[in-house]
Amino acid sequence: MYLLPFPIIGGLLAWATVYLLGFRKQRWGEFLLGLAAFFIALIVQNPLQQLPLLGMGIRENADVIARGTAFTIGVSIWLGLVAGIVQEGVKYLLVKGKSLGTGVFLGLGFGITEVFVIAGTALATSVATGKPLDVSASNALLSLVERYFAVLFHVGTATYLAYAYREGYGKTGLLAIIGLHTAVDSMAAYYQLTKSEPVLYAAEIVAAVIAVGLLYYTVPKARPEAVEEEKVLW
Repeated sequence: MYLLPFPIIGGLLAWATVYLLGFRKQRWGEFLLGLAAFFIALIVQNPLQQLPLLGMGIRENADVIARGTAFTIGVSIWLGLVAGIVQEGVKYLLVKGKSLGTGVFLGLGFGITEVFVIAGTALATSVATGKPLDVSASNALLSLVERYFAVLFHVGTATYLAYAYREGYGKTGLLAIIGLHTAVDSMAAYYQLTKSEPVLYAAEIVAAVIAVGLLYYTVPKARPEAVEEEKVLW
């Protein structure tokens, strides 16, 4: 099956889920802020992740694997930690002091932007290398599910960060979310390095549980604010 539509469908289904959860008025300003947050994080994250590895003479995944399991695990944790600190740090700076609705749509913009960047990168790589984007039906479905929960993960984390700041424990909340993000991305990085499918499935399950848990906790708090903000005041 042709891969490209599936992650995009997953992202759009996540967007529909946010709509059905009660956030029917689209807040495009916050959505675009999430788009900007993604690219800010990307610009900062990639050099921080790669420069230390390049300094050790590592140029590709095989160079990491060649140094053994412990080193591979260490690199995976490093990649996940930097991603967690940078991505959640940028979200935190942009949602602190803002409404929970801002967190919802900033996280949504962040996650949807990530979907299209990943899809665009895959397409560009396919064109450049001449390799088709054909995958098995199970892998296509997995990419859909993975992007669905990834978008909801970003929605949940951004909303929780806004809530934690409002309730007076913003820094503690940020550290907790960085820890969760680090765990998920470290497993994802380990899979990218080793192609270990059990680790991939574990990462997907953990990300899904975190996303659902954060939404379950934050949506009842954010939805009343969204309803109030939609009222016309005369």
